[in-house]
Amino acid sequence: MVVKINAPTPHCSTTLQYNERKVEEGKAAVVYFQGLDNPDKPLETFERYERGSRRCEKMSFHMSVNPSRTDGMTEDQVVAFTKELMEGLGYGDQPFIIYRHNDINREHYHIVSVRVDKDGRKISDKYEHRHCQELMKELAPKYGFAVGKEKDVQEKEPIRIEGPIPDYGPVSGPDMPLGFESPEAFEEFLKNNPPPEFPPLEEEKKEDGKVEYQRFDPEKGDYMKQIEELVEQAMKYHFTTGEQFKMLMRQFGVDVDYQMVKRQAMMTFAGINPKNGHRCTAPIPAKDLKVPSVEEIRQHIEDAKKEKRNKEKQRAANLVRIALKYGKSELHTRRILRKKNIGMVFSRTKEGKIFGVTFIDHQTRCVFKSSELKGISAGQFEEARMTKWPPEDREWKVYEEPKEKSTAEEAADTLVAAIAAERSRRNEDEEIMRRGRHR
Repeated sequence: MVVKINAPTPHCSTTLQYNERKVEEGKAAVVYFQGLDNPDKPLETFERYERGSRRCEKMSFHMSVNPSRTDGMTEDQVVAFTKELMEGLGYGDQPFIIYRHNDINREHYHIVSVRVDKDGRKISDKYEHRHCQELMKELAPKYGFAVGKEKDVQEKEPIRIEGPIPDYGPVSGPDMPLGFESPEAFEEFLKNNPPPEFPPLEEEKKEDGKVEYQRFDPEKGDYMKQIEELVEQAMKYHFTTGEQFKMLMRQFGVDVDYQMVKRQAMMTFAGINPKNGHRCTAPIPAKDLKVPSVEEIRQHIEDAKKEKRNKEKQRAANLVRIALKYGKSELHTRRILRKKNIGMVFSRTKEGKIFGVTFIDHQTRCVFKSSELKGISAGQFEEARMTKWPPEDREWKVYEEPKEKSTAEEAADTLVAAIAAERSRRNEDEEIMRRGRHR
């Protein structure tokens, strides 16, 4: 028997949705629950407890119970053991659900609860893992299982190989994939024949190579000309919000900012150093560049909103689903999409929770929010971060935007931009007056 307590997350919704999705897919079933206001809507109870929290920041409790085949425990025994274990850990009066999972080659159980009580007080988790092991040792004689350690359990789904599998000899055990004589032979096969990162799509077969697009290069110089060309490049894309325009320009290596000068919206553009992601030029006012005005960009957005772009959305949605399925980490997921010329931008809370995702398809020149793609949501990426991707992707300590410049530097930049805009405006007035005198 192995019991594994997972790292807590800020909210119970991600953990609960993960298990409920398994139920919907027929890969799990609820075998016990307690303390739920409405068994059909368990999240309502957990959220009620969360709202009463005083200081607890990570409120989810997620534990897996993994009896081995040699333990010989019935499901009733597993449920009874789990209830005693939850009581010993301090969750005896808490709402919790026990799910039986059969999504891998052995049955195991997931328990979901909340780390604050009905009065908003946090349930102590001091030495939680060690306390859990001590409780298991106490309960082992009663239920007849051998105690294992957390590191002994793996909950990865089996890898499915596409295409014919070569015959390496007889099967040596009930858990071995058909046609392999040992785990080593199977690992060697995977090493030499990795599963495809995504199955080929019919509409993708005719497409070739990586889409190249221009990026800001500090070493090339002539910053104003580079920015003008990059804005022109961006205006060939389909985007439906001003924020998407800014994200697109940032992928091209240009930071776009909006300033109010004399009650008028004014855009500034600054080059970004690709080595550190910081600005490497002073902000240049749009009036000093041959670029569209704020109103022209707004009109571009309004025109784009009238275009449905259903085929482009379907392409992006298909590829994002594949990346979510096969991506083993955030970086791996990005690489899968990048191979199909799609960039991905996350919007996060300060705790690192993903609440928004934007996709930039350089092949179809379209920018989409996750909500615009059928079957795709930011919650799916947050779920992958917390349940599928490695610890370094989910154990987000503090999320801060890079401090590119001090407050004084930012104020100076704003002043320089305003002066430049005013100078440009005076030059225009002088030119108008000069033309008037020569008439």
